[in-house]
Amino acid sequence: MERIKKFQVSISSNDNINITHRASGNWFPTMRLRRGPKCYLLASAAVFFILMIYINDLTYIYSYLNNKVPVHRHVLRWSDHESKVDQRQSRIMITYKGRLGNHMFEYATLVGMAKRYNMTPIIPGDLDVLDVFKLPTLQGPLSLLREPYNTYTEERAAAYYKGVENIDPTRDAYLDGYYQSWRYYKDVRDDLLDRHFVLHDNLQIAAKQYIQKLREDKNMPDAVLVAIHVRRGDFVRQRVKGFTVAPIPYYYRAMNYFRKKYSKVLFIICTNDLIWAETNLDDSPDVHYSHETDGSLDLAIMISCNHMIITSGSYSWWAGYLVRGEVIYYAGYPQPNTKIGNLTVKEDYYPPNWMGIM
Repeated sequence: MERIKKFQVSISSNDNINITHRASGNWFPTMRLRRGPKCYLLASAAVFFILMIYINDLTYIYSYLNNKVPVHRHVLRWSDHESKVDQRQSRIMITYKGRLGNHMFEYATLVGMAKRYNMTPIIPGDLDVLDVFKLPTLQGPLSLLREPYNTYTEERAAAYYKGVENIDPTRDAYLDGYYQSWRYYKDVRDDLLDRHFVLHDNLQIAAKQYIQKLREDKNMPDAVLVAIHVRRGDFVRQRVKGFTVAPIPYYYRAMNYFRKKYSKVLFIICTNDLIWAETNLDDSPDVHYSHETDGSLDLAIMISCNHMIITSGSYSWWAGYLVRGEVIYYAGYPQPNTKIGNLTVKEDYYPPNWMGIM
């Protein structure tokens, strides 16, 4: 487990217990304790304390213990690269609300605005997107923004906020909101796909092996791959807010579109409600259900496909955005005249080249 730093505990000839720990390749001064009951207790406490300092990513530990694809973060600390940064350039940061899909929206907006106004983007070092992608963006705390900086707060979560058209490039900036619109980064899409949202090598390898084995098992080496994301879970429970789940006919219509277009198609269904999906959706030979419980690996598998059928939510949206082929989305999301519906402008939320069906 690479991310746990090393330490040594030894007993010397003069009855001392020596505890030495290392971080970033450097050994730190040794802690020496006299042997005895209290000594062993203190030594145990010291070792535990050191572990708690360095084992600071529970996501990684959980992934490791469950034999999932381990996390490898791409570290670009501001403190290590500050001398290379143009200090005359204004800096820009954004708030991070929600989970992975929301964070990808926010990160992409940050990159888009930084490019538009020639500013230096900075992200927090604990951002979960770093667990999945090799983000080439410097990491640092909010305190790196120099006072007085300007704050730009969106008006609606899934609608283009025109306030970003008036960002002052001579001052540091802080963006507050979800910023869920493709318009914020329409000019940097290729850069996002080619440089930013690049999967970590371990995820790329795992997804490639998964798909290769699936092709062999299905005996469909040349089939066009279409990923389907089925979002249910909390969306089923929050319909009153406007979170809608796609009905069964939607999936069949979307799948039939690709079946008519290509002679050989292989569908890969990823979902947070596997029992519902396997019970209600297609069980034809050209359909496979992912049993992966690692959301990062499921995302890697989906964006490794040729085309995408999405349903509801930001995670599903980004699976579609990162696929370089066709995307079909459920046009009934969000439900109009609801809390979420009133926060959404569909023309801003869904890219114009996507196909919406009911």
